[in-house]
Amino acid sequence: MPSLIADVRYATRKLAREPGFAVAAIVSLSLSIGAATALFSIVNSVLLEPLPFAHPEQLVVVASTSPTGKHMPASPQDLLDYDRQSHAFEAFAQLDAGESATLTRPGASALRLSEARVGADMFRVLGVRPAMGRFFAQGEDSSAAAKVVVLSDIAWHRYFGGDPQIVGTSIILDQASYRVIGVAKPGLDYPQSPDVWVPLVWHSYELGDAARGYNAAAGVARLRDGVTLESASRSLQVIASRIAIAFPATNAKIGAFAAPLQEQLVGDVSHALWPMLGAVLLVLLIACTNVANLLLVRATARDAEMALRTALGAARRRIVAQLITESMLLWVVGAALGALAAAWALDAIVAFGPQDLPRLHEITLDGRVLAFAAALTVATGLGFGLVPALYAARANVAQLLKGVGRGSSRSAANRLRSGLVLGEVALATVLLVGAGLLIRSFQRITHVDPGFRAEHLIVLDAALPGGLYRKDADNKRFANEALSRLTALPGVQSAAVAADRPLDPDGPFTASTSFTVAGMPKPVPGTEPSSRLHPVSPSYFATVGATLVRGRFFTDAENRLDAAPVIVIDDELAKRYFPNEDPIGRRLIFGISHSVTGAPGDTVRMGGTIVGIVRHIVEAKLGEKADPATYFPYATAPFAATFVVRTHGDPTSVQSAVANVIRSVDSNVPVYELGTMEAAMSHSVGQPRFYTVLLGAFAALALLLATIGIFGVMSFMVAQRTREFGIRMALGATAKDLAGNVIGRGVGLTGLGIALGLAAAALLTKVIASMLYATNPLDFASFMVAAVALVGAAALAAWLPARRAARVDPVAAMRAE
Repeated sequence: MPSLIADVRYATRKLAREPGFAVAAIVSLSLSIGAATALFSIVNSVLLEPLPFAHPEQLVVVASTSPTGKHMPASPQDLLDYDRQSHAFEAFAQLDAGESATLTRPGASALRLSEARVGADMFRVLGVRPAMGRFFAQGEDSSAAAKVVVLSDIAWHRYFGGDPQIVGTSIILDQASYRVIGVAKPGLDYPQSPDVWVPLVWHSYELGDAARGYNAAAGVARLRDGVTLESASRSLQVIASRIAIAFPATNAKIGAFAAPLQEQLVGDVSHALWPMLGAVLLVLLIACTNVANLLLVRATARDAEMALRTALGAARRRIVAQLITESMLLWVVGAALGALAAAWALDAIVAFGPQDLPRLHEITLDGRVLAFAAALTVATGLGFGLVPALYAARANVAQLLKGVGRGSSRSAANRLRSGLVLGEVALATVLLVGAGLLIRSFQRITHVDPGFRAEHLIVLDAALPGGLYRKDADNKRFANEALSRLTALPGVQSAAVAADRPLDPDGPFTASTSFTVAGMPKPVPGTEPSSRLHPVSPSYFATVGATLVRGRFFTDAENRLDAAPVIVIDDELAKRYFPNEDPIGRRLIFGISHSVTGAPGDTVRMGGTIVGIVRHIVEAKLGEKADPATYFPYATAPFAATFVVRTHGDPTSVQSAVANVIRSVDSNVPVYELGTMEAAMSHSVGQPRFYTVLLGAFAALALLLATIGIFGVMSFMVAQRTREFGIRMALGATAKDLAGNVIGRGVGLTGLGIALGLAAAALLTKVIASMLYATNPLDFASFMVAAVALVGAAALAAWLPARRAARVDPVAAMRAE
């Protein structure tokens, strides 16, 4: 221990006398270690950190698969069969998330809360306890039970002021009284971050064999001890097969699956976060290589010092220990500053990162992350500090003291330094190619034709309380009055109402169902064509700026229940299901009917005659795979009220006025998701933008570090060859010849590194293939731009040393030698 303390003191004094070297090394390390720590924090919080539930590894999501194998919701009756017939689950609960409820309070405006309807057993399945009160009891999810509600911690503080006496009080949701029975602990936000949980009560028409095709729910279950995920999935498949045989009209080729809950919550981000972590580790390797190069320069310059210490009796082991201590001191200081940089970066990511990144607000520096940073520091510090230390300790003492024999040693050091720079350039090439691919992909995804004109467009949702708006007539009356007032508003060009809107994956209404074509044979069960359904007012197409491909849009006269049913389809449906004919005039019949008033027999069979074809309008995210879409007159299915308003000027200047108009129609109707369509488009590409900026920043840092590395090698090479350059100039070489020699060597060294890097990139870019939109992982332009950027950086890095070589005075150089 005393020797270690002495080594640390000596290393501190030594580095303090070389501030330029110390600052360069520490800055490189702090930036790279900080970036690696921040990225690992994201990976840890999003992918590795267990869910805050009891034994989360036993929790699975249960749902159905479509005939094409895609995951989709299941019908309540199917889920009941999965629960009753499978012996794989200890507990099972159905879920219907993404709903909304209107909170009414005396003397305050109505508020829209996000609501999750869940089976009474859900909290028991998750294995969680409330912060206050209790969770649902058996039987409270029956239609005869009293109405009860559980508040989230956020809702309790935001809407009820953290009232400690809230349990037992009543609140008004959708014009009905609910008794608050509990408050959840902070962090409990399953499913889909609700403000409130209410018991899931299915209506009679949603259950039974007749409702098999009503796919609107999912299940969460806890596996029994000893039951594997694979065996549970097999049992569900057997049950789904039996159901398909018994009910081919609705369940043919419909399967079932069980997947880990954490996997379902995280989604596809693992395909992006792991490559990002790999990229930042490459940056760290480049930074460590740079520091190792600096240490080699320093070790070469200290040949005489090391020889003298050895001659005075210092053991080589002590010299190696001293030099490693010096390098570790650099790494430790760099890691400490890097941890501070990581904490700052994470705060910025949480505040400004893509809000659809799962578990975004759980990202933090914790013990596992700090242990990762410490392990990274020790591993890289020892690994990259050992080589310069061994080089210095192996010096030939006798020859060095005589002033001879350093040529071969320094030649070996130069080869090692050149090899390290070669590796830097190769790694930087890989990162530049990856960043180029993401940039090209992002450019293409942002230039996708969304099927509408986003400029001057305001969008907002109105949450119609279920207690006040039970019938179609109520919804239509509200929508018509709101449209009348909106179109009269100064600055408004046009307005429309719909049950959903573009670029809203979690909108108030989403539905997709199969259909048949009148006059055509019925397809084999399980192979029926399908389409998403969009109830819209006639003014919707003009307001959003949709493009008519063929035919016409429906009119106000056709937006009535007593009118002949008409529909408009998109060109995706036309291409997929009518590839060789004009679908105008064909009649589609959809597999659902809609109860208008709730009275027996008062229903509308969804479908109609195709009168027009519109260009596909993006529904959830730019770059998504297009699903066929069908547009109905709003009056036939006013399931929700989403308004789109086109303005003459800046839409933000009339946003508040538009919201006030909706509230003026009915103060009990909350307005939410108010914003511009341009903002919605920006949000739609939030994750691709995040990953592109992230990898672009890593690539820029790698390019900078590689440039510094090339500059260091060239500068040291010029310093060592001063006498040679002097002799060459004395023999007639020109300054241009010497400068060209230096630049040529720098570019040549870079060229070899680029060749290795491009070969590695050709293999590694497949890792990010799933992140690319309409971009080949072997995109020629991205590879060439990366190569040109590095060649340019190498030429620039070699230029300053080349100028110094060109200015060598041959007489002074030979006298100095």
